[in-house]
Amino acid sequence: MIYRIVAVVSAVAIGLALAASGGARVIAGTHAPSPVVWMVVFLVAAAIVLVGMLDRRAPIFGAIFYRGRADVAAIALTFDDGPTEPYTSLVLDILRDSGVKATFFVIGQKVEQAPTVVRRIVEEGHEIGNHTFDHGVLPLRGPGHIRQTIGATSEIIARVAGVRPALFRAPHGWRNPWVDRVAREQGCEPVAWTLGVWDTDRPGADVICDRALKGLANGTVLLLHDGRGLDREADVSQLVEALPGLISGARRLGFRFTTLGAMLAEGRSR
Repeated sequence: MIYRIVAVVSAVAIGLALAASGGARVIAGTHAPSPVVWMVVFLVAAAIVLVGMLDRRAPIFGAIFYRGRADVAAIALTFDDGPTEPYTSLVLDILRDSGVKATFFVIGQKVEQAPTVVRRIVEEGHEIGNHTFDHGVLPLRGPGHIRQTIGATSEIIARVAGVRPALFRAPHGWRNPWVDRVAREQGCEPVAWTLGVWDTDRPGADVICDRALKGLANGTVLLLHDGRGLDREADVSQLVEALPGLISGARRLGFRFTTLGAMLAEGRSR
């Protein structure tokens, strides 16, 4: 999908460059810049747009929260793409037994399939965030679709769990100029993450734990997954196996756990 995004943006840039070049020749004649100049200008612009779309932390479409305070030894565990059974329930068991609160970014379709699990997330004091209705790729979609997928998911969460999400995380962290604005219109603050450990690649529980512990720092927002998009057969057993050691290891390093929303509020209160 990332190649499709690059191809579409590049094709648009080349088309605009050719149109601008032709228009300039009509207006300025032989004094117009050469087509090569227009091509370079628009391809540079396309590169900037692609960075804004694909780099979750890029401020090109507006600043986004992805890290807490550097002077506070707190980290936030976040889980994307759930609920996925039995793994989300197993994650909740570990968090309960460890006394840790976390943030779950859930997919609307999957909320409808596992409402009891979503209610448990809320009842046990965890935070719930919006992760679109179908984990669709947003950079190539317009504001109408973005509004629909975020709004529908918030409505489903409210109906199932009795709370409306206050946070939104785009699938893959990919955005366009409308995503953040529409999310805020829907009452959700867009957020990203500091550290990902590629747990969906299933590199082994020890590798997941080791990557996380080596990357932790004050204010880290850690991206983990209790699912994999809409895949109903997603195997998240390695994350479940890694989680107890990750939690105990982080505590040995001196970190406390908080929710992403609390971290965001704490950062804004400075």
